[in-house]
Amino acid sequence: MSENATDKFWDMVDEFDTCMVVTRTGGALRARPMAPYVSEERREILFLTDRDTHKVDEVEADNHVALTFSKHGKYVSVTGRARVSGDRALVDKLWGPEAEAWMPQGKDDPSVVVLAVDPDEAELWDVKANKVTQAYEFAKAYLGNKDRPDTTEYRKVKL
Repeated sequence: MSENATDKFWDMVDEFDTCMVVTRTGGALRARPMAPYVSEERREILFLTDRDTHKVDEVEADNHVALTFSKHGKYVSVTGRARVSGDRALVDKLWGPEAEAWMPQGKDDPSVVVLAVDPDEAELWDVKANKVTQAYEFAKAYLGNKDRPDTTEYRKVKL
């Protein structure tokens, strides 16, 4: 793993204001949108949540999670392990008006916790080509001059 790939990962995930958090419940997968707080110094992706939710129960039963991010030609898929933290200083650090809207009981309520994801691996797709270049690349691939259109930078990153 190159340091550039790791830096690219943290830079990309910091651009997103929403991601889908996927947990396992029994034999099924369940996804829900959540607001990520990227902590590069902790090497974690953090989410404020209520302790009395299905996702907390699911993480406590099986801590393997997946996170997916998508926005304007940038895509990130992350696998990792999650844990639930009641660290009040961390809740306070992440708290803001958006959290208040979802958790009106306030940041000091013990039911407000942090879901912390320690990423193991990520895949990054960053579409670099403009629409004209994309059309040209798709045409070349369609006509058989190339296996695939060359429009996207792809990296797989071990974290």
